[in-house]
Amino acid sequence: MAYDTASRRRWAATATPWRMNVSPNTTPYQQISKAYAIARENYAAYRSECALFAGTFSRGFVEYLGGARDAISYESLRGVREGDGPVDVQEAMHLDEDTFWHFGMQIRVAGEKTTDMVRVEVRFKKIERRFVISLFGHEDFEITEPNALTLEPVYELLVLSIRRHYEDGLRLFLDKRGQNLHLPFSAARQTVIAGGA
Repeated sequence: MAYDTASRRRWAATATPWRMNVSPNTTPYQQISKAYAIARENYAAYRSECALFAGTFSRGFVEYLGGARDAISYESLRGVREGDGPVDVQEAMHLDEDTFWHFGMQIRVAGEKTTDMVRVEVRFKKIERRFVISLFGHEDFEITEPNALTLEPVYELLVLSIRRHYEDGLRLFLDKRGQNLHLPFSAARQTVIAGGA
C-alpha cells in the first residue's frame, strides 16, 4: 500500500510526542542515534536503581539473620559454570525475558559437623515507584520504600521456607508431598542433608 505525501505528514503530526526533542535540522539517522543514546541512558538508570535495591535487599537479609555475612553468597543464574564461585549481588543479577531481575542466593547452614547449602532464586522488578519481589515463583511482595523494615516480610518468608524445608521435608517427602514445599524436598536432597548416608 503506497502512502501519499499528505498521509505521511498527517502521520508525522500525530506522532509528535516522540519527536519533541528533535531539531528540525537533524537527519533521520541522527534522530535514530539520539533515540539509541536515550535508550542506553534509560537502561543504565533503571539498572542502577535495581542494583541499589539488590544491595539493600542483601545487606538487610544479612542483618535479619543476625550478621551471618559469610553464610550468604550470590550467583548469577545465567551462564553459571561449576567453580565460577560467588559474586556481588549486583553482578549476579540479570534481566530476563519475564521482565524480572534474577539472582541466585546461597545460604550456607552450619551444623555440628557438617554444612549444607540452600539455594534460592530471587526475582524482582521496579514498576513506576515500587519494587515487586517474587519468591518461589508466586509469592509477590510490593515495596515502595526498600529498607530493612519494609523488606522484613520477605525475609520472614525466606526463613520460614528454609525451616520448613528442614523440619518438614522428610515427612512430606515420604507422604509424596515434598514437592509442595517452597524449597522442594527429594531423596537426593535428603542424602545431601544426611551427609551422603
